[in-house]
Amino acid sequence: MGSERRYYDDSYTTRFAGQVSAVGEHGGKPAIELASTYFYPESGGQLADRGAIGGSTVVDVQVGDDDRVWHVVEAPPEGASVACEVDWARRFDHMQQHTGQHILSAAFERLLDAPTLSSTLGAERSVIEVGLAEIDWRTVERVEEAANRVLWEDRALKLHWTDDAHIGEFPLRKPPKVTGRIRVVEVPDWDWSACGGTHTRRTGEVGAIKIVGWERLRGNVRFAFLCGGRALKDHAWRTETLLEAAKRRSRSDRELVAHLERALDERDELKKRLSALSAGLLADEARAAVGSPARGVSVLAVERSRDDVRTFALQCLEAGAPWVISGTTAPEPALVVARAKGGAGLDLRTIVPALLAAARGKGGGSPDMVTVAPADADAARAAFDAASAALA
Repeated sequence: MGSERRYYDDSYTTRFAGQVSAVGEHGGKPAIELASTYFYPESGGQLADRGAIGGSTVVDVQVGDDDRVWHVVEAPPEGASVACEVDWARRFDHMQQHTGQHILSAAFERLLDAPTLSSTLGAERSVIEVGLAEIDWRTVERVEEAANRVLWEDRALKLHWTDDAHIGEFPLRKPPKVTGRIRVVEVPDWDWSACGGTHTRRTGEVGAIKIVGWERLRGNVRFAFLCGGRALKDHAWRTETLLEAAKRRSRSDRELVAHLERALDERDELKKRLSALSAGLLADEARAAVGSPARGVSVLAVERSRDDVRTFALQCLEAGAPWVISGTTAPEPALVVARAKGGAGLDLRTIVPALLAAARGKGGGSPDMVTVAPADADAARAAFDAASAALA
């Protein structure tokens, strides 16, 4: 026989006297079963309660296959009668998120005819997957306003118990997942859902509902949202970040995005100019290193990007060098060994084992070019010396 779950009819009682009906284990950890409990076990996308039983911390609450509720504790309490306390802050947060999810899902269905396909109430943010192909901020704004208006009207939720024979009397958003005795949570004139979770007494207690992002998934849209205290905390840090960023740029917060876009455009233009100047300098350096008549080139830079190491090697070959060893010790050690294509000489693949051993890294290539990623600066120097010994 399963445990009596008293939170079904009362989500607000957090202190009660419990009777231990069994002591055992769940998931390899000590656990107890109470004859009746107000602790909510993880189920239906809602996380489990936390709290204390007989002075021992409750670290999880789970339902077994036989419908028994197991309270996972740090250590089993002594005695058959134990004082129990549910962590109210965690419980109320979950009540806000779950009630808000019902209201938000109903808003999507009422305004956009978009059903909620799945929901997960996470520890930091919650998500619902909605049957929508596209979405934009203006549409999100409409859905949020409709959902929050239900909160502002502070409607009193109603709980109904019914069965398979009478479940059709309720206009549910989707069919129930259970049979037999079924609990229906009603938000008057808005939503009816078969649900076993914990909810607020009134919609006003949810505080606020805010969508904070979305992504396309499996042809649908998955929305992340926050309710109540989570929404307030999120709004606080976002407001602080926005205002501080605007203040540092001597702009109003409404001008910040346009200012950042201009700054990004300017940055991209400067990067293009810098890249062109860098390419020109590398070409000049390569021509000077190759000289006239052309000769092989060995250069180990103290600081040069991996891309520039490769570009310098190609510039040297273009300037007529028969071979080139180009490397750097920082910021990321790199080595490129190359030779003129079509020319007679060493197949560079034959020196790869020696280079990798010296470099203590990875690499490889073709008969005309080998690239190596040394483990550190000392390894880059060792690999450079090995390449020089092979080609010079």
